[in-house]
Amino acid sequence: MTTSTTTQGSRVADWRPARRFPETYPGACPPGHYLLAGDRVLPVTSTADGGYAVGDEPLDALLAGRGLPTLAQRYAVLAYGANRNPGTLHLKFTHYRYATPPGGSVVPVLRASLADADVVAGGIHGQGYLYGELLLHAPATRGTRLDVHVLFLDADQLRVMHDSEGVRDGTYAVGRIPGVHVAGLADPIAPLGYVASLPVWSSPALGAPLAFAGVRCRDRRLPAMTTPQMLAHVLHQCGLRDEVRAATALADDDHLADELIKFLNGQWWYTFHTGAAPIPGYRRVIDALRAAMRRDVVVTGTRERLADLGLLLDTEQAYRPDPRHTLLALTG
Repeated sequence: MTTSTTTQGSRVADWRPARRFPETYPGACPPGHYLLAGDRVLPVTSTADGGYAVGDEPLDALLAGRGLPTLAQRYAVLAYGANRNPGTLHLKFTHYRYATPPGGSVVPVLRASLADADVVAGGIHGQGYLYGELLLHAPATRGTRLDVHVLFLDADQLRVMHDSEGVRDGTYAVGRIPGVHVAGLADPIAPLGYVASLPVWSSPALGAPLAFAGVRCRDRRLPAMTTPQMLAHVLHQCGLRDEVRAATALADDDHLADELIKFLNGQWWYTFHTGAAPIPGYRRVIDALRAAMRRDVVVTGTRERLADLGLLLDTEQAYRPDPRHTLLALTG
């Protein structure tokens, strides 16, 4: 699909979520600001008075008219990977039981940028793709400018996003990410953001982490690949092709990575929908990939950098809606 939209916007169904289409991870997103309103994705524009509008209607007026928090009252959360994708957000609100208010499920998502950063492959996600991790202020990201978005969430949407990122089980931690320039705001803000608990994988052949080709990063210095290319590279570099073939009965050919993505995703959704355990080959492959990727990692990741700066939140802090993380406080 193209990412161009009319004033009527597009359908959420037009934006394929990586959770269902893992080969697309992290997924496409609108190039500018947008409003996720139910099953519609509406373009948002900046106005001459420093505000935002949907068509001819000011964004805050639209939100207030539905009885929903205005932009300044919402919690700002950085989206640098799959969370930029409207389909992913819509799916998460469904699967993590968002308490939809009478005014509907509405999320303003504003385009932004972040200097000295990139989005790189962490470890293998159970849904079949190498998940994205924010690499910030590392030698390999010096001089870059990363395209990101910022979600503006109500309190229960914030809870949904935390649950979906595995904050309680330690998959991701929550920290404040300084230096985010939101288009239309005069000064940078420090929204909340997710950083992985496990270290970033570094390709022993290339001597560097792998960046996601689907995320725009100006002056990128890291090798960039699609998700299938990344997984194929990992299987080869970690010597896991025979292990995968033995565990899954997939053919060891040029399509192995593509077929493995489908295999893992299918087993994950089978467990999600039935509660039954996946076949033994699923766990065998996941464990083998995670063990092999731990042998070559970036020593200091973003989580450690944020912790050193006192910007990392503990779990209870993350789940406690704090007015200090609203746009009003961040720009005050």
